[in-house]
Amino acid sequence: MTIITAPGEIYPHLYLFDTLQFTTPRITTSFAYWDGTTCILLDVGTSDNVRQLLKNLKKFDIPLEKVQGILLTHYHFDHSGGVTKLWRKISKKNPEFKIFTTAATQQKLQNAGEHLIGAKTTFGEFVGEMPPLTTEEAQHAYSLIEYDKVLPFTLDDGYEFKLISTPGHSPDHSSPLLLHNNKPIFLFCGEASGTLYNGKELRSMPTSMPPNFKYEIYNQSLDKMRHIQPEIIGLCHFGAVSGKEAAMKFLTDHQVYMKDFRQMIITAFAENPSTRHVITRLKATSLGLESRVGDYYKEHADSQYFQNLFLAVTFGVMVDLGYRKSKYETPEKE
Repeated sequence: MTIITAPGEIYPHLYLFDTLQFTTPRITTSFAYWDGTTCILLDVGTSDNVRQLLKNLKKFDIPLEKVQGILLTHYHFDHSGGVTKLWRKISKKNPEFKIFTTAATQQKLQNAGEHLIGAKTTFGEFVGEMPPLTTEEAQHAYSLIEYDKVLPFTLDDGYEFKLISTPGHSPDHSSPLLLHNNKPIFLFCGEASGTLYNGKELRSMPTSMPPNFKYEIYNQSLDKMRHIQPEIIGLCHFGAVSGKEAAMKFLTDHQVYMKDFRQMIITAFAENPSTRHVITRLKATSLGLESRVGDYYKEHADSQYFQNLFLAVTFGVMVDLGYRKSKYETPEKE
């Protein structure tokens, strides 16, 4: 088993970047494909993280003129929030730089107001800004793509990207898949397969953020990702799991964890319907926050961040179960 957290080349042509989100290392990952001729970015982080992403490109000698585009996992502020700012900066060096995404994600990015209000209640001003592109900018910036088709990139011999539909965390969630000679090398799961705030053990945490988390759909996406059997999986939070056996173990274990996490919420709510009681019951088990986060984060990261995060993902399951209603962002209609 190999959990990769260090920035750099993790497979030929594949790079892991740290966005330094919330000014803290090892919170949010982005990735890049770079073969010496073409670069494709995978997620950007917030608008506050754009400068760090550009520093990463410079550190690994990737010229902006060679950055052909960016693939996005989903519209949330911590993954795509900086894409407008990034496009405006890179397009000055490369006018053909594109935001490759689906129509659903584009629509969300161009109308992110409600999402930002909800995000700021949990994460404060660290969420950055998500201004929409103007109509003229959007027409030039966005290149809308379809699922499961080879994407129109000119890559090194035998490499190609596809975009896999993996909703559940959010309705628009997608997972870029890098293949080499038709072999699935790298699947950027984004937040379709939990988070890994642990550099030593494959102990996932939920990504059940309100208001659009749907457990059944999320579970179906996990089945789909397990069927692909990639050699490496990438996680938005944080890093990568290398080796098919380890990647499959993580995906399988997370599927079991989410089932148990949801059931514990159902059980605790039946005992006492207060959110405090539900959190307390989770905390007393291996499903809770303390047993999932690794030592590095306990020593280096803001503990309040994790407390807020765990409250949010618990609340997201409660919304999906019908125990609570969304306070801010309007849920998607099924």
